[in-house]
Amino acid sequence: MKRITTILETKYPAIIWTIIIFIMCTIPSEHIPQNNDKMSHFIAFAGFSFFWLFQQYKTWLIILGAAIYGLAIEFWQAVLPISFHRGFDWYDALADAIGGVIGYFIYLILNTLLKNKEDV
Repeated sequence: MKRITTILETKYPAIIWTIIIFIMCTIPSEHIPQNNDKMSHFIAFAGFSFFWLFQQYKTWLIILGAAIYGLAIEFWQAVLPISFHRGFDWYDALADAIGGVIGYFIYLILNTLLKNKEDV
């Protein structure tokens, strides 16, 4: 368990996850399997806050960062070529922000479990 915590405390998982979100939100939508779009945003940004919270930044900064990053991606999608089939969606931005909050609770649960395992 200590190894998992050590990996999560490096910036690499958070940086890689952030880049993956950008790539997945930038590639043309016809190249992405169609599923529940809002759930995908929710899960992606829950992961965003989850990984960044291991960096010991203030919680409110991470959650705010998730919301701002999600909104920035929506603006980015608005300027992509029409052939990408992407566009600005307030509901996607809302799903990103809610995902950022839920990621905090997932972080709390997992971090508590990992610390309890280390104490045993």
